Amino acid sequence: MREIQDKDIKRLANIYDPESKDTFVSAYINPSTNFRNFLNKRINACRNLLKKDSYLLDNFNRTIEIIEESIENNKKQGSLIIFASHVRDFFEIYYSSKDVENLLVVDTSPYIRPAIEILENYRKIGLILMNTNRAKMFVLYQEKLIPRKKLSEDILNRHKKGGWSQARFQRVRKEEIKSFMKEVIESCNSIFHDVDSIVLAGPGNGKKIFLDMVPSNLKEKIVDVVDLDFDEDEKELIRILNKIEEREEEAEEGILVEKIREEILRDGLAVYGVKEVLNEVMKGKVDIIVVEKGLRIKGWICERCQAVGTGSKKLCPNCKEEVSEVDVIEEILEFCERFNTRIVFVEKSEVGDLGSIAGLLRYK
Repeated sequence: MREIQDKDIKRLANIYDPESKDTFVSAYINPSTNFRNFLNKRINACRNLLKKDSYLLDNFNRTIEIIEESIENNKKQGSLIIFASHVRDFFEIYYSSKDVENLLVVDTSPYIRPAIEILENYRKIGLILMNTNRAKMFVLYQEKLIPRKKLSEDILNRHKKGGWSQARFQRVRKEEIKSFMKEVIESCNSIFHDVDSIVLAGPGNGKKIFLDMVPSNLKEKIVDVVDLDFDEDEKELIRILNKIEEREEEAEEGILVEKIREEILRDGLAVYGVKEVLNEVMKGKVDIIVVEKGLRIKGWICERCQAVGTGSKKLCPNCKEEVSEVDVIEEILEFCERFNTRIVFVEKSEVGDLGSIAGLLRYK
Protein backbone atom coordinates (compact mmCIF):
# COMPACT_ATOMS: atom_id res chain seq x y z
CA MET A 1 0.00 0.00 0.00
CA ARG A 2 1.25 3.48 -0.86
CA GLU A 3 0.09 7.07 -0.67
CA ILE A 4 -2.36 8.00 -3.40
CA GLN A 5 -0.87 9.96 -6.30
CA ASP A 6 -2.02 11.98 -9.30
CA LYS A 7 -1.35 9.09 -11.68
CA ASP A 8 -3.76 6.90 -9.67
CA ILE A 9 -6.53 9.48 -9.99
CA LYS A 10 -6.04 9.78 -13.75
CA ARG A 11 -6.34 6.01 -14.16
CA LEU A 12 -9.34 5.71 -11.82
CA ALA A 13 -11.14 8.45 -13.77
CA ASN A 14 -11.36 6.06 -16.72
CA ILE A 15 -12.89 3.12 -14.81
CA TYR A 16 -16.66 2.58 -14.77
CA ASP A 17 -19.26 -0.16 -14.91
CA PRO A 18 -19.99 -0.89 -18.59
CA GLU A 19 -23.61 -1.76 -17.76
CA SER A 20 -24.13 1.51 -15.88
CA LYS A 21 -24.82 -0.36 -12.63
CA ASP A 22 -23.87 0.77 -9.12
CA THR A 23 -21.20 -1.88 -8.59
CA PHE A 24 -18.29 0.21 -7.27
CA VAL A 25 -17.90 0.98 -3.57
CA SER A 26 -15.54 3.78 -2.53
CA ALA A 27 -14.52 4.21 1.10
CA TYR A 28 -12.61 7.07 2.74
CA ILE A 29 -11.86 6.10 6.33
CA ASN A 30 -10.16 8.06 9.10
CA PRO A 31 -9.18 5.43 11.73
CA SER A 32 -8.61 8.13 14.37
CA THR A 33 -12.38 8.81 14.42
CA ASN A 34 -15.34 6.70 15.49
CA PHE A 35 -15.45 5.33 11.95
CA ARG A 36 -17.08 2.04 12.95
CA ASN A 37 -20.41 3.67 13.85
CA PHE A 38 -20.32 5.71 10.66
CA LEU A 39 -19.56 2.62 8.58
CA ASN A 40 -22.35 0.56 10.14
CA LYS A 41 -24.94 3.28 9.47
CA ARG A 42 -23.85 3.73 5.86
CA ILE A 43 -23.75 -0.03 5.21
CA ASN A 44 -27.29 -0.48 6.58
CA ALA A 45 -28.58 2.48 4.56
CA CYS A 46 -27.04 1.15 1.33
CA ARG A 47 -28.37 -2.35 1.94
CA ASN A 48 -31.90 -1.03 2.42
CA LEU A 49 -31.70 0.86 -0.87
CA LEU A 50 -30.22 -2.09 -2.79
CA LYS A 51 -32.40 -4.88 -1.40
CA LYS A 52 -34.79 -4.77 -4.38
CA ASP A 53 -31.94 -5.75 -6.71
CA SER A 54 -30.37 -9.07 -5.65
CA TYR A 55 -27.47 -8.65 -8.08
CA LEU A 56 -26.43 -5.26 -6.66
CA LEU A 57 -27.08 -6.30 -3.06
CA ASP A 58 -24.97 -9.43 -3.36
CA ASN A 59 -22.15 -7.46 -4.97
CA PHE A 60 -22.36 -4.80 -2.25
CA ASN A 61 -22.23 -7.36 0.58
CA ARG A 62 -19.26 -9.18 -0.93
CA THR A 63 -17.45 -5.91 -1.66
CA ILE A 64 -18.06 -4.61 1.85
CA GLU A 65 -16.53 -7.80 3.29
CA ILE A 66 -13.35 -7.06 1.36
CA ILE A 67 -13.34 -3.41 2.42
CA GLU A 68 -13.94 -4.13 6.12
CA GLU A 69 -11.17 -6.72 6.19
CA SER A 70 -8.82 -4.26 4.50
CA ILE A 71 -9.65 -1.52 7.01
CA GLU A 72 -9.00 -3.86 9.92
CA ASN A 73 -5.64 -4.94 8.49
CA ASN A 74 -4.45 -1.43 7.59
CA LYS A 75 -6.05 0.98 10.09
CA LYS A 76 -2.66 1.77 11.66
CA GLN A 77 -1.41 3.18 8.35
CA GLY A 78 -3.37 6.43 8.61
CA SER A 79 -6.34 7.62 6.54
CA LEU A 80 -7.44 4.93 4.09
CA ILE A 81 -8.85 5.29 0.58
CA ILE A 82 -10.38 2.13 -0.90
CA PHE A 83 -12.04 1.44 -4.26
CA ALA A 84 -13.60 -1.99 -4.80
CA SER A 85 -16.12 -4.01 -6.79
CA HIS A 86 -16.61 -7.74 -6.34
CA VAL A 87 -18.37 -8.37 -9.68
CA ARG A 88 -15.76 -6.34 -11.58
CA ASP A 89 -12.92 -8.06 -9.74
CA PHE A 90 -11.54 -4.67 -8.77
CA PHE A 91 -9.75 -3.63 -5.58
CA GLU A 92 -7.31 -0.82 -4.83
CA ILE A 93 -6.26 0.59 -1.46
CA TYR A 94 -4.19 3.68 -0.66
CA TYR A 95 -3.42 5.83 2.34
CA SER A 96 -3.23 9.58 2.82
CA SER A 97 -1.02 11.45 5.26
CA LYS A 98 -3.85 14.00 5.53
CA ASP A 99 -7.00 13.32 7.53
CA VAL A 100 -10.01 12.42 5.40
CA GLU A 101 -13.70 12.76 6.14
CA ASN A 102 -15.37 9.36 6.58
CA LEU A 103 -17.27 8.51 3.42
CA LEU A 104 -18.85 5.45 1.80
CA VAL A 105 -20.20 5.82 -1.74
CA VAL A 106 -21.87 3.28 -4.06
CA ASP A 107 -21.71 4.36 -7.69
CA THR A 108 -21.10 3.26 -11.27
CA SER A 109 -17.43 4.25 -10.96
CA PRO A 110 -14.83 4.94 -8.24
CA TYR A 111 -15.71 8.15 -6.37
CA ILE A 112 -12.52 10.20 -6.75
CA ARG A 113 -13.51 13.76 -5.84
CA PRO A 114 -12.21 13.67 -2.22
CA ALA A 115 -8.91 12.25 -3.50
CA ILE A 116 -8.67 15.05 -6.08
CA GLU A 117 -9.26 17.63 -3.33
CA ILE A 118 -6.53 16.06 -1.21
CA LEU A 119 -4.00 16.08 -4.03
CA GLU A 120 -4.97 19.57 -5.20
CA ASN A 121 -3.54 20.79 -1.91
CA TYR A 122 -0.31 18.87 -2.52
CA ARG A 123 2.00 20.74 -4.85
CA LYS A 124 5.67 19.98 -5.34
CA ILE A 125 7.84 22.72 -3.87
CA GLY A 126 11.57 22.85 -4.48
CA LEU A 127 13.92 24.18 -1.80
CA ILE A 128 17.47 25.36 -2.47
CA LEU A 129 19.32 25.93 0.80
CA MET A 130 22.72 27.43 0.08
CA ASN A 131 25.63 29.72 0.81
CA THR A 132 28.72 30.42 -1.31
CA ASN A 133 30.24 26.95 -0.94
CA ARG A 134 27.46 24.58 0.16
CA ALA A 135 24.06 23.72 -1.21
CA LYS A 136 21.28 21.29 -0.29
CA MET A 137 18.29 20.63 -2.52
CA PHE A 138 14.94 19.26 -1.34
CA VAL A 139 11.45 18.64 -2.70
CA LEU A 140 8.46 19.10 -0.40
CA TYR A 141 5.55 16.86 -1.40
CA GLN A 142 2.68 15.46 0.66
CA GLU A 143 4.14 17.01 3.84
CA LYS A 144 7.46 15.21 3.37
CA LEU A 145 10.76 17.01 2.78
CA ILE A 146 12.68 14.76 0.43
CA PRO A 147 16.46 15.36 0.17
CA ARG A 148 17.57 15.32 -3.48
CA LYS A 149 21.20 16.45 -3.51
CA LYS A 150 23.97 17.92 -1.39
CA LEU A 151 26.92 19.85 -2.84
CA SER A 152 29.96 21.50 -1.32
CA GLU A 153 33.11 23.11 -2.65
CA ASP A 154 36.41 23.99 -0.98
CA ILE A 155 36.31 27.71 -1.76
CA LEU A 156 39.25 29.91 -0.81
CA ASN A 157 38.55 31.49 2.56
CA ARG A 158 38.49 35.22 3.08
CA HIS A 159 42.17 35.42 4.03
CA LYS A 160 44.47 35.66 1.00
CA LYS A 161 47.22 33.13 0.39
CA GLY A 162 50.79 34.19 1.07
CA GLY A 163 52.37 35.99 -1.86
CA TRP A 164 49.05 36.68 -3.56
CA SER A 165 47.88 40.22 -4.21
CA GLN A 166 44.44 41.11 -2.86
CA ALA A 167 43.14 41.59 -6.40
CA ARG A 168 44.39 38.17 -7.55
CA PHE A 169 42.98 36.48 -4.46
CA GLN A 170 39.55 38.06 -4.94
CA ARG A 171 39.54 37.17 -8.65
CA VAL A 172 40.37 33.50 -7.98
CA ARG A 173 37.85 33.28 -5.15
CA LYS A 174 35.16 34.86 -7.31
CA GLU A 175 35.82 32.33 -10.10
CA GLU A 176 35.64 29.42 -7.64
CA ILE A 177 32.26 30.65 -6.31
CA LYS A 178 31.04 31.13 -9.87
CA SER A 179 32.08 27.59 -10.78
CA PHE A 180 30.26 26.25 -7.72
CA MET A 181 27.10 28.17 -8.63
CA LYS A 182 27.18 26.63 -12.14
CA GLU A 183 27.32 23.18 -10.54
CA VAL A 184 24.32 24.05 -8.34
CA ILE A 185 22.37 25.34 -11.35
CA GLU A 186 23.12 22.17 -13.32
CA SER A 187 21.80 20.04 -10.45
CA CYS A 188 18.70 22.23 -10.05
CA ASN A 189 17.86 21.86 -13.75
CA SER A 190 17.68 18.09 -13.41
CA ILE A 191 16.03 17.99 -9.97
CA PHE A 192 13.39 20.71 -10.23
CA HIS A 193 12.02 20.21 -13.75
CA ASP A 194 8.63 19.04 -12.42
CA VAL A 195 8.15 21.22 -9.31
CA ASP A 196 5.46 23.92 -9.15
CA SER A 197 7.59 26.50 -7.36
CA ILE A 198 11.01 26.98 -5.77
CA VAL A 199 12.08 28.71 -2.56
CA LEU A 200 15.67 29.94 -2.37
CA ALA A 201 17.03 30.16 1.17
CA GLY A 202 20.24 30.37 3.17
CA PRO A 203 22.58 32.78 4.96
CA GLY A 204 24.76 35.50 3.42
CA ASN A 205 24.99 36.75 -0.17
CA GLY A 206 25.23 33.37 -1.91
CA LYS A 207 21.54 33.67 -2.85
CA LYS A 208 22.12 36.96 -4.71
CA ILE A 209 25.05 35.52 -6.66
CA PHE A 210 22.91 32.52 -7.57
CA LEU A 211 19.98 34.71 -8.71
CA ASP A 212 22.30 36.75 -10.95
CA MET A 213 23.43 33.55 -12.70
CA VAL A 214 20.33 31.37 -12.73
CA PRO A 215 18.65 30.80 -16.15
CA SER A 216 15.12 32.06 -16.79
CA ASN A 217 13.50 28.58 -16.71
CA LEU A 218 14.50 28.24 -13.04
CA LYS A 219 14.24 31.91 -12.10
CA GLU A 220 10.56 32.10 -13.06
CA LYS A 221 9.80 29.27 -10.61
CA ILE A 222 11.46 31.02 -7.64
CA VAL A 223 8.61 32.50 -5.59
CA ASP A 224 10.54 33.67 -2.52
CA VAL A 225 14.05 34.30 -1.20
CA VAL A 226 14.49 33.74 2.53
CA ASP A 227 17.36 34.31 4.96
CA LEU A 228 17.81 31.05 6.87
CA ASP A 229 20.48 29.17 8.75
CA PHE A 230 22.06 26.51 6.52
CA ASP A 231 21.36 23.82 9.11
CA GLU A 232 17.78 24.86 9.92
CA ASP A 233 15.56 22.19 11.52
CA GLU A 234 13.53 20.13 9.02
CA LYS A 235 10.19 20.79 10.75
CA GLU A 236 10.83 24.52 10.59
CA LEU A 237 11.70 24.25 6.90
CA ILE A 238 8.40 22.48 6.20
CA ARG A 239 6.48 25.11 8.19
CA ILE A 240 8.14 27.96 6.26
CA LEU A 241 7.56 26.31 2.88
CA ASN A 242 3.89 25.63 3.65
CA LYS A 243 3.36 29.24 4.73
CA ILE A 244 4.96 30.56 1.53
CA GLU A 245 2.99 28.13 -0.64
CA GLU A 246 -0.30 29.06 1.04
CA ARG A 247 0.34 32.73 0.32
CA GLU A 248 1.30 31.97 -3.30
CA GLU A 249 -1.80 29.81 -3.87
CA GLU A 250 -4.12 32.53 -2.59
CA ALA A 251 -2.49 35.06 -4.91
CA GLU A 252 -2.60 32.65 -7.86
CA GLU A 253 -6.29 31.84 -7.30
CA GLY A 254 -7.14 35.55 -7.26
CA ILE A 255 -5.22 36.14 -10.50
CA LEU A 256 -6.87 33.12 -12.14
CA VAL A 257 -10.43 34.18 -11.25
CA GLU A 258 -9.72 37.71 -12.45
CA LYS A 259 -8.35 36.33 -15.73
CA ILE A 260 -11.55 34.31 -16.24
CA ARG A 261 -13.66 37.41 -15.59
CA GLU A 262 -11.66 39.41 -18.14
CA GLU A 263 -12.07 36.67 -20.77
CA ILE A 264 -15.82 36.49 -20.13
CA LEU A 265 -16.18 40.29 -20.54
CA ARG A 266 -14.42 40.21 -23.91
CA ASP A 267 -16.16 36.97 -24.96
CA GLY A 268 -12.79 35.29 -25.05
CA LEU A 269 -11.37 31.94 -23.90
CA ALA A 270 -13.57 31.39 -20.87
CA VAL A 271 -16.65 29.42 -19.91
CA TYR A 272 -18.81 29.51 -16.77
CA GLY A 273 -21.82 27.76 -15.29
CA VAL A 274 -22.31 24.02 -14.77
CA LYS A 275 -23.90 23.12 -18.13
CA GLU A 276 -21.47 25.22 -20.13
CA VAL A 277 -18.38 23.91 -18.32
CA LEU A 278 -19.64 20.32 -18.61
CA ASN A 279 -20.19 20.71 -22.36
CA GLU A 280 -16.67 22.06 -22.98
CA VAL A 281 -14.78 19.81 -20.58
CA MET A 282 -16.29 16.70 -22.23
CA LYS A 283 -14.68 17.86 -25.49
CA GLY A 284 -11.29 18.29 -23.86
CA LYS A 285 -11.31 22.04 -24.55
CA VAL A 286 -10.84 23.29 -20.96
CA ASP A 287 -7.30 24.01 -19.77
CA ILE A 288 -8.08 24.85 -16.14
CA ILE A 289 -11.25 25.06 -14.04
CA VAL A 290 -12.07 26.74 -10.76
CA VAL A 291 -14.85 25.13 -8.76
CA GLU A 292 -16.51 26.04 -5.50
CA LYS A 293 -15.43 23.80 -2.62
CA GLY A 294 -18.15 21.32 -1.70
CA LEU A 295 -20.28 22.07 -4.78
CA ARG A 296 -22.64 19.26 -5.80
CA ILE A 297 -25.18 19.25 -8.63
CA LYS A 298 -27.70 16.48 -9.33
CA GLY A 299 -27.42 14.90 -12.76
CA TRP A 300 -27.28 11.69 -14.79
CA ILE A 301 -24.80 9.64 -16.82
CA CYS A 302 -25.04 6.95 -19.46
CA GLU A 303 -22.05 4.68 -19.03
CA ARG A 304 -22.64 3.15 -22.45
CA CYS A 305 -22.09 6.31 -24.51
CA GLN A 306 -20.68 8.54 -21.72
CA ALA A 307 -23.39 11.18 -22.15
CA VAL A 308 -23.83 13.35 -19.04
CA GLY A 309 -26.40 15.98 -18.14
CA THR A 310 -27.91 17.95 -15.29
CA GLY A 311 -31.33 17.27 -13.77
CA SER A 312 -33.12 13.89 -13.91
CA LYS A 313 -33.62 11.39 -16.71
CA LYS A 314 -34.51 7.70 -16.95
CA LEU A 315 -33.17 7.01 -20.45
CA CYS A 316 -30.21 8.43 -22.32
CA PRO A 317 -31.38 10.87 -25.02
CA ASN A 318 -28.63 9.58 -27.34
CA CYS A 319 -28.71 5.77 -27.14
CA LYS A 320 -31.94 5.24 -25.14
CA GLU A 321 -30.13 3.10 -22.54
CA GLU A 322 -30.96 3.41 -18.83
CA VAL A 323 -28.94 6.11 -17.07
CA SER A 324 -27.62 6.44 -13.52
CA GLU A 325 -28.03 9.33 -11.11
CA VAL A 326 -24.73 11.12 -10.43
CA ASP A 327 -23.17 14.25 -9.04
CA VAL A 328 -22.42 16.27 -12.19
CA ILE A 329 -19.45 17.96 -10.53
CA GLU A 330 -17.89 14.54 -9.89
CA GLU A 331 -18.32 13.72 -13.59
CA ILE A 332 -16.77 17.06 -14.60
CA LEU A 333 -13.77 16.29 -12.39
CA GLU A 334 -13.40 12.85 -13.97
CA PHE A 335 -13.37 14.37 -17.45
CA CYS A 336 -10.79 16.90 -16.21
CA GLU A 337 -8.52 14.04 -15.18
CA ARG A 338 -8.95 12.31 -18.54
CA PHE A 339 -8.06 15.45 -20.50
CA ASN A 340 -5.32 16.78 -18.18
CA THR A 341 -7.40 19.79 -17.14
CA ARG A 342 -6.05 21.41 -14.00
CA ILE A 343 -8.54 21.68 -11.13
CA VAL A 344 -8.51 24.49 -8.55
CA PHE A 345 -10.97 24.52 -5.63
CA VAL A 346 -11.89 27.96 -4.33
CA GLU A 347 -14.27 29.53 -1.82
CA LYS A 348 -17.85 30.26 -2.91
CA SER A 349 -17.32 34.00 -2.61
CA GLU A 350 -14.80 33.90 -5.47
CA VAL A 351 -16.96 32.14 -8.08
CA GLY A 352 -20.53 32.42 -6.77
CA ASP A 353 -21.48 34.96 -9.44
CA LEU A 354 -20.00 32.70 -12.14
CA GLY A 355 -22.35 29.81 -11.41
CA SER A 356 -19.91 28.36 -8.86
CA ILE A 357 -17.74 26.84 -11.60
CA ALA A 358 -15.78 28.37 -14.47
CA GLY A 359 -12.78 27.69 -16.65
CA LEU A 360 -10.24 28.89 -19.17
CA LEU A 361 -10.39 27.26 -22.60
CA ARG A 362 -7.47 25.90 -24.60
CA TYR A 363 -9.20 27.02 -27.79
CA LYS A 364 -12.64 28.15 -28.91
